[in-house]
Amino acid sequence: MPKKPAGRPAPVAPDLPTDEDDLQRSPAPPAAGGAHDGELFGDDLDLSGVDARDARFLGCVLRPGRADGLDLTGARIVDSRLATLAATQTRWRSSTWRDTELRECRVGALDLSSASWTRVAVRGGRFDFVDLRGAELTDVTFEDVDLRDVDAAGARLTRVQFTGCRLGHLDVHTATLSAVDLSGSELEGVSGVGDLRGAVVSQVQLTRLAPLFAAHLGVRVR
Repeated sequence: MPKKPAGRPAPVAPDLPTDEDDLQRSPAPPAAGGAHDGELFGDDLDLSGVDARDARFLGCVLRPGRADGLDLTGARIVDSRLATLAATQTRWRSSTWRDTELRECRVGALDLSSASWTRVAVRGGRFDFVDLRGAELTDVTFEDVDLRDVDAAGARLTRVQFTGCRLGHLDVHTATLSAVDLSGSELEGVSGVGDLRGAVVSQVQLTRLAPLFAAHLGVRVR
């Protein structure tokens, strides 16, 4: 029997109150190794330079405004939301995210190398450089996001959809893709076209990528 298609990403709906202000407002930034349950880290907190490595967040909302250098390395974020976060660079590598939403965040350089995302939605915002090397993304949606440069070399992407996004440059060298839908976004450049197997592109995108496919296959076009 033929293998069933992987399908679209599962919907993302963090288990949070309708009114975020019903959460307990945290008087202090998150701490390294800390456990945070049902807390609101609001715009009265500047999370710039905060070390929250290996912290645990369950049912939390982080909307701090500034968060330059916020370190979430090894953190676990479940049923949570990050909103209106602004940073020149952040370190979130080897972190685990599940049933979580990022909304209208603006980050210069985002390190998500070796991270694990399951049922995550990124809605709006801008990311100048996203490092996804060695990361694993399953049931992830990007909606109306400005992504200037995405390095997904060696990553594993399953049911990942880009809708209404601008993708400036996408590197998929040695990546494993399954049901990765790029067709609903603007795609300007790709590295590693030979590893695009498992991706869905539009007719316009295919036309633009044709010279890269030809070069990869060693085909001369006159």
